[in-house]
Amino acid sequence: MTTDTPADERVTRAWSRIVEWLAEYTPPSYAALRPGASDADVAALTEALGVSVPEELEALWRLSAGEDGVAGSGLMLGDWALMPLDAVIRTHRMQMEIQEAHGEGDDALVLWKPSWIPFCSFSPHDTVHGLYLNGETGEVCKWTRYGEREQEYESLPAYLELMAVSLEAPLATAGPEKPGMSGGALVWGPPPDEVRGEQWQHHLGQAPPRHPAKTPGAIREALPVDERAEFDAQRDALDLADPERVTAFRDHWWERAVRAQEELEDAVADALGGNVMVAPGRRLAPEYEAMLPPAVRHRPPSLDDIRSALRHESIRARFDRDHMGAIPPHYPALLLRWWDLARLLADPRGERAVRAVVHGRRVSG
Repeated sequence: MTTDTPADERVTRAWSRIVEWLAEYTPPSYAALRPGASDADVAALTEALGVSVPEELEALWRLSAGEDGVAGSGLMLGDWALMPLDAVIRTHRMQMEIQEAHGEGDDALVLWKPSWIPFCSFSPHDTVHGLYLNGETGEVCKWTRYGEREQEYESLPAYLELMAVSLEAPLATAGPEKPGMSGGALVWGPPPDEVRGEQWQHHLGQAPPRHPAKTPGAIREALPVDERAEFDAQRDALDLADPERVTAFRDHWWERAVRAQEELEDAVADALGGNVMVAPGRRLAPEYEAMLPPAVRHRPPSLDDIRSALRHESIRARFDRDHMGAIPPHYPALLLRWWDLARLLADPRGERAVRAVVHGRRVSG
């Protein structure tokens, strides 16, 4: 299946969604992006590579000509870094030199071609492996220092669209690459090493939580109303002369209060702009609609609207599970998130991206 939308336009749309998300949720990663390339920059890059740059890759670089990384980590899907243009040139030349050392005849081992243009690497400064765009086929492939060359995504637009969907609908991201935060920056994970793993927090669709203070009054205030009676009973039964029991009580209920605030306060405040009167299928007054973030500034759809638009039973089943597991203040944000997925399903390439997110598969041709 194909789409009539040009590849460079798809890249522009997907990258705009990604950048908007970065600015909203992970300011350090947003700040790490370099400005877009100028006409002179693109011309110099093309001359240095000796091959024409595909329009979709040129469109990406005109929006952001690489990143500086945050604490050595990149922001691209798969925990890659968007390579600065000088690193693109340097890596391409190095790979071509390696290829020349292996010969150029029909029997020579093909490790690199002039039309293979790298654009992501392990980090902005470590380019021993990463992703390249095959200028002949349009596929996004991975290279490693060991000579491995594997297709990862069917195209650059598909890769960026999958990244955008994964950020905007993190609860539907069933694959191994989940968006999260570490030190305020976007880090795809969970990280494999224990130290980074302890610092990493899975993103669940809301801004970083405002945690209550570790005091009985603040904890009680952050708890759902129907849990406060149990909190009061346990607090009143505490032996204040036993510091270990007091600490265990405080830590247990503080963790519960943090989860409650994440689930209730942040989801409502961030998704609805503080307007708790929003209900699925209800039109907002103009003054309330102006309060909503741009990403959700449209009429919330109804449950039936979404179920009919999700054309695949397996995806409907995932939606039903999410809906049944949600609590009332979550409904508008959850429905808006799934409505975006349903609209993507109307596009054949968007459909493949959504199915890849829901089922944890990478996009393939």
